[in-house]
Amino acid sequence: MSKLLKDWTPSQASIDVIKLNGIDDEHIQKTVDYLHNETDLNNIDDLSGYDNWNSFFIIFCIKAHKNVSASDS
Repeated sequence: MSKLLKDWTPSQASIDVIKLNGIDDEHIQKTVDYLHNETDLNNIDDLSGYDNWNSFFIIFCIKAHKNVSASDS
């Protein structure tokens, strides 16, 4: 498992967990693209409380989806 964001892709297990929260493939892909292209994140060791990108991604994707959904209402 890579510690560098540039080398990471979400695992199928993390995608399955996200989908259980009602989030579709389009939002998942937009979140991956955002993390790779629109953030200054580099190494998982730089994020307090996370030991791998998949755990961070699950939380980030769900929170982002809730924020987008709330602003659409």
